[in-house]
Amino acid sequence: ISFIVPVYNTEKYLYACLDSLLDQDLSPDEYEIICINDGSTDNSLAVLKKYEAEYKNIFVINQRNSGVCQARNAGLLKAKGEYIWFIDSDDVIEKHSLKRLKTVIDSEIYDRIIVDNYFFESPEPKGNMKKNTSWHDSVVWRNIFRRSWLEENDLKFHYPELVFGEDALFMYEIKRCFPKTYEFSEPIYYHRGREGSASSEEVSTNNKNAKLLSNIKEAKIMKQYYENDNRLPETADRLMSFLWGSMYRLAELPGKEARPVIKELKTCGLYPYKR
Repeated sequence: ISFIVPVYNTEKYLYACLDSLLDQDLSPDEYEIICINDGSTDNSLAVLKKYEAEYKNIFVINQRNSGVCQARNAGLLKAKGEYIWFIDSDDVIEKHSLKRLKTVIDSEIYDRIIVDNYFFESPEPKGNMKKNTSWHDSVVWRNIFRRSWLEENDLKFHYPELVFGEDALFMYEIKRCFPKTYEFSEPIYYHRGREGSASSEEVSTNNKNAKLLSNIKEAKIMKQYYENDNRLPETADRLMSFLWGSMYRLAELPGKEARPVIKELKTCGLYPYKR
C-alpha cells in the first residue's frame, strides 16, 4: 500500500496521523507513506522532515501551495505500491489493521476496497463515536484503489482548480469505470470533524467564493456527462447535487455579486435546468 497524505497547516494533528500509519502489523518494507507538504505556513514541513529522517518508509514532497488535487496527483506520481490509499492529514487509522487488509488484497485482485469509518470531534478517537456507512462514493479516504487500474483508466484529479467537492467528482469518475469492489466492513478509518478543515463551512468571503466557483465548475462537468455519457443511473443526481450547491452559495451573495454568476449559469445552460 502507498499512503498518500496531502498536508496543509495541520501541524497540530500530524503526529497522531503519522503515528497511526506507523503503528501497524506489517513490515515497513511492505508499505510506504508519501506526504506532500502543500505550502504550509506553520511547522508542518519540519514535522514531516523529522519523521522522514527517522523512518525509511516515509517520503516527503515539498511544493508551493497548489491545492489538494495537485498534492494528491504529486503523490500518485511517486507511489510504488500496488494499492493507493489517500489519507487526510488530520485523520488516523486503526493500529494493527494493515495485515487484515493485506489478507483481502492477497485473496483476489480488486480495483477498489471500501472501508468503514468512525467520525469523531474530540482530540483523540474514543468511545461513543458515530459509525459512518455512507459517503464511500463521495470521499476518497474511505476507498483503497489498485494503482495499475487507476493508471489504465487515466484516473487522477483532472481539475486542480477545485477546492471543494473534488472528492465527489473523482469518485463519480471512479464509478464510471465500474471497478471490481470489495467492502471491508470493519471501521478502521477515523475521520476528524474540526473547524478550518476543507469540508467545514468557513465564514470568510474568499472561502465561500472558492466553494461557489468549484460547485459551478463541477456542475458544468456533470452536465456534459449527463447529456453525452450518461452511463450511470446516478448521473442526474450528481449533477443536481452540484447545481444545488451552486444555488445554495449563490443565495448568500448580495444581488450585485450574484447577477454575473446567474448570467454565467444561464450562458452555459445551467439556470434554469430541467432534468
